Amino acid sequence: MSYSYDVFFSYRHKPLDGEITKKCFNLVESYRVPKSLRDQGCMDVQRAFRDTEELSVSRILSDTIDQALRSTNCLIIVCSTDTPSSEWVDREVATFIELGRAEHIYPLLISGDPERSFPASLKKVPDLEGRIMDIRTPGNDVKKMMAKAETELLRAISEIAGCTETELLREHKLRKSRRFAAKIAAGIAAFATVAGVSLGLMHLARGYRDTAQKREAASMRILNELTYSLPDRLTNVPGAYSRIADILTRNTEDINAILRLSTDRDAAENEAAANYEKLANAGAVLGHYEDAVAAQETAIERYEDLLKRNAEGSGEKLASAYNNLGNLYHASGLYEEALKAYQTAIDRQTELEENPARLADFYLNAGANATNLGDEETASEYFNFCIELLGKDLENGSLETAARVHQNYGVLLYRAGKYPEAEGHLRLACDYCEQHFSEVESMQNLARLVQCKSMLAAVLTDSGSFEEADRVYLDAIKYAELLAQDKENTAYQRNLAELYNNRALSLNMHGDYASADALYLRSADITGALAQQTNAASDLANYALSLLNLGENTFKLTDYERSKGYFEEGLTVYKTALDGLGEFDFAQYQAWESYFKLIHERDFSGSFDSGYAAYQLQPNNVFVNLVFAYACLYCGYEEDAEMLLSAVSSLGGGQAEMIKRDLDSQKQAGLPLDDVVGLLERIGIS
Repeated sequence: MSYSYDVFFSYRHKPLDGEITKKCFNLVESYRVPKSLRDQGCMDVQRAFRDTEELSVSRILSDTIDQALRSTNCLIIVCSTDTPSSEWVDREVATFIELGRAEHIYPLLISGDPERSFPASLKKVPDLEGRIMDIRTPGNDVKKMMAKAETELLRAISEIAGCTETELLREHKLRKSRRFAAKIAAGIAAFATVAGVSLGLMHLARGYRDTAQKREAASMRILNELTYSLPDRLTNVPGAYSRIADILTRNTEDINAILRLSTDRDAAENEAAANYEKLANAGAVLGHYEDAVAAQETAIERYEDLLKRNAEGSGEKLASAYNNLGNLYHASGLYEEALKAYQTAIDRQTELEENPARLADFYLNAGANATNLGDEETASEYFNFCIELLGKDLENGSLETAARVHQNYGVLLYRAGKYPEAEGHLRLACDYCEQHFSEVESMQNLARLVQCKSMLAAVLTDSGSFEEADRVYLDAIKYAELLAQDKENTAYQRNLAELYNNRALSLNMHGDYASADALYLRSADITGALAQQTNAASDLANYALSLLNLGENTFKLTDYERSKGYFEEGLTVYKTALDGLGEFDFAQYQAWESYFKLIHERDFSGSFDSGYAAYQLQPNNVFVNLVFAYACLYCGYEEDAEMLLSAVSSLGGGQAEMIKRDLDSQKQAGLPLDDVVGLLERIGIS
């Protein structure tokens, strides 16, 4: 059947309902299906219908409305708490049901909930839940609602276009990423102009600086632009951070000169402290951690002086500055120092007036740091504090904070082998990240989404969901490669290296060792360059792990000489970084050392000693349990080995597959392992 209209909008003529309907009408009617789907025969939306006048209440629809309904493909009902009182909307729904088209009805929920906002006829429609398009936001923020609508309306558009919602959503996201890339390219082109303006402002600021106090206010306005507005605008321009650092370094000279003349010393001190914090952040992005920490400590000294003079807002700024210091230590792998800084931030903030969101952010950072220290109990405690402070309904809080809470909680649970719980948290984190990115398209928000997808894919891999894991990895890698075009940003380079490494691990578990080898090499190239650039403990550890993963993979490729070389180099690099790392990394190092002694040196007793040392540090760590089990197996502790292997294999299909392939590779290498089939049967692997 052919239709005159692709979609009919039914709505109550109230201010919010009408505004949302008009915007959604324009969005749907102007939507163009991605070319890849058009090439498969999918169609664009041609015509949409909405009545623009409030019609008198009647049990009989006008001829125009009735004819439009009868010649419409699908019906979108804009639902708010005002909708149920409209007999007109209810009759339009009832008519569409009578036409036998109930399965083509799509509610667009803008306020309230289905019970309070659906008209009576709509509540009778069966199996409606999967078609509800929810764009509610706190405070009915129209801009945020429309950001959500861009994705939610794809449910109805996919029916009109003749494709699945999954296909359309995937292509829609890819198109958005390409548009985002175009914005970045435009930013690069505009950067030269912005930089020229900044130089002009710098010269102007210096001119004002040299005048007396009557010019001070003008000087401070210009320096405020250079300290805040200009650097913030440049953060989404690849390659801009070295320029930002240069601007902020020069600012310190101007601010110090103004301090000598200033009649408002507190304002100038605040400006100076904020500038040093911006300088610290820029240094961190560039991987210059020592310079970054020095700048942040200078900022803290300034805020301490302000607090002594009871300057307004200095207490919160000081607490935030300690939190930032913790972030810098954490990024450089100095987790013990980070712990002290985070605790100081928490203590300072607790002394002030209540600010749950800020305190929750500090607890979140402290929890993530405790995870890397291997302190699962403390990390869980901090994350639960965070959730309690934000309230049970994280959606009403900061999307960014909610995403970070669930991401870090997911990482903690994943390391403890609690895959179903970890997957739940990481799926929530991805949802929150996607919502946040749809509202604020920035490189930082896209990077957060990449991290969440990477961890979700890792959990899916270990659970045995290889196909879904690979889809998530490929999606994340596309975004990560886009971000990594900014060669200055060390965080983006780390994200890409982690994705290459983790996808390689997934392929390794699935038996595709050749493809895994290529990805591990790409990861090692990036982590090696970062380690050389920053010499930070965390970057050295990442490079070491890239080498060790290469060693394990090439062992399965039966390239034993190459494997041994990677193991030796990886363990050497890892050992140099241990003084700056926490318990988790100590356990990882011991476990890798145990595996090296087992498969290459055939030193079974030494392998057991190293494996046991790792097990004592991290008894709940999956990798540690796996390696220690192998050491027990070859030292004659078969019952202990089988117990550990059974526990690991029960975590998910991915781990069971990993054990089978590990044992096969060990037997192929000539290790004294006779009855592999019997062992697998005893630990419950078919």
